[in-house]
Amino acid sequence: MDGCTYDYMRDIELYPKSSKTNLFTRGVADLGQGHQFFAEASLSRSRTLYSGTPNRVNADMDVSKVAALSKTSLTTLDAADEDRIITVRTRLIEAGLRTSELVSTGQRLVAGMNGTLKGWDYEFALNHSRNKVSDRDYQGYLNEQMILDGFAAGTLNPFGPSGAEGLALYEKAQIRGEVRNATGTMSSLDFKASSALAKLEGGDLALAVGGELRRERQNYHQSEALAQDLILGETSQGPDADFGQSRRVAGLYAELSAPVTKALELQAAVRYEHYQRTGSAVSPKLGLKYTADKSLLLRASVGSGFRAPSLTDLYRPVTEGSSATVVDPVCLAADPDATATDCADLWVTRNFSNPKLKPEKSSQFSFGAVFEPRQGVNLSVDYWNIKKRDLISTLGVDVILADLAKYGSLVHRDEDNVIDHIDLVKENRGGQKIPGLDFSASLSGLKSAVGTFGLRLNGTLTLNSKQQTGNGDPYVSNLGHFINDGVVQRWRHTVSADWELGDWSATLSNSYLSSYTDHSILSKPDRTVKAYSLWDLTGAWNATPNLTLRAGIKNLLNTAPPFSQQAWFFLSGYDPSYTDPRGRFVYASLQYRFK
Repeated sequence: MDGCTYDYMRDIELYPKSSKTNLFTRGVADLGQGHQFFAEASLSRSRTLYSGTPNRVNADMDVSKVAALSKTSLTTLDAADEDRIITVRTRLIEAGLRTSELVSTGQRLVAGMNGTLKGWDYEFALNHSRNKVSDRDYQGYLNEQMILDGFAAGTLNPFGPSGAEGLALYEKAQIRGEVRNATGTMSSLDFKASSALAKLEGGDLALAVGGELRRERQNYHQSEALAQDLILGETSQGPDADFGQSRRVAGLYAELSAPVTKALELQAAVRYEHYQRTGSAVSPKLGLKYTADKSLLLRASVGSGFRAPSLTDLYRPVTEGSSATVVDPVCLAADPDATATDCADLWVTRNFSNPKLKPEKSSQFSFGAVFEPRQGVNLSVDYWNIKKRDLISTLGVDVILADLAKYGSLVHRDEDNVIDHIDLVKENRGGQKIPGLDFSASLSGLKSAVGTFGLRLNGTLTLNSKQQTGNGDPYVSNLGHFINDGVVQRWRHTVSADWELGDWSATLSNSYLSSYTDHSILSKPDRTVKAYSLWDLTGAWNATPNLTLRAGIKNLLNTAPPFSQQAWFFLSGYDPSYTDPRGRFVYASLQYRFK
């Protein structure tokens, strides 16, 4: 054995400790003649403590500083001979786990009026909000040069305990306090109005109009230590990385509801949006509802959508992270005797925003039916079809390494042709096509001597899901197969049974996601990720008209997430995008309504 590996998942905190505090107040003043003034104020603060793996470093040491080598012939080499120098790659366990805290604070003020004026219901409001996030390092983030010097001097020992002097150096090298902060502010004016325009056979022809003017701003600041690139385990964007970016946003919309007859209702809507520096779009929508008889409703809609990139997508400074464990095919090709284990690593990644991003656009349509054969029985089915283009996304490390002919420029290597880091860049990458069926069924009002029961089912069957990794690339199916950044399960549902008796109630529910083919990883065989099924139990007691007590058990059967070899998320062994690793837990809550 000529090396070792580190099971970093043992030191990963699956669910960080967090605390949240919120305060909300609202006041309304009656101005008379159908008009009201209202004001709202809210404050929020959350703290999340993160704990991860010990820091790691590649440090050069002279053989004379390594006890096992200090009496070998290597020490007789000339002092300038590079063969005297060994590079140790080690986790700094003695420095402690990397521990940091995110502190987020928010303030929101709203003031406006609503009422009725000349047959129009109206509302307008001014909104100003401010949110700040502070990232603070507490333990395990070290002065990089001090650590490198400590290994070079032999004060720090990568092969055993470092002794009192080494431990003192680790403590002296700790960098604590705020490393970076970001502040976002938004000021907006929004308004809406609605009125009945005419009488139709089925009811009022109604029109609603509205709009919004908004200014967004984001500021970023990094500490002096980070600006000077002193912190091991943190990414510096250079001394001039502090920035402030802002943009103006405007939007207008109109909606028309026309109950042409008592059986037929037509709906039409259009929305115009303009984002400074990004562009504009008009998004129309048409809808139809037809009541064939008292038990059957038919419905359909068609429309388009628009999603502008966020300020973070456009301007966020470069951040450094780590991939999951992925094999480098260049390493495998260079040495016929190399194994996947020899060539796999947690590769350093650099994550880039992109000020040239375009908006995502979509088109969609749906049609379906609702059937209610009798009171308390409701069945529905809807077909939907969504197409997106210019998706804002980032390639996965596995996709990049699997096609170096196309994406090799994103992989940066050192003089020994070993990966130094991989660039992950936000881009508009191709499109997505996904059709499916939504099902729902409910049965309520089942009375018995021991209470009233009800059953509910909501499910989605995805018929197809294909996406591109770049404009012009072929579509690849991620239906039932983890591709790049995730998977679309073919079937998912929630089903529940409800019970009520007087002031008491309870619900037993199940959520289910079907199995799928796991992430395809070079040198690893394809495998199946098992279905994921969770059962929850909740109960409530209305102790008084104002006081409600609730309690429940999440993950009643203590089901663990199914194993996955996915390589998109840093967390390994399961897919954190849809699973919960916490296992069974009990909760309780109390609600009091002031009237």
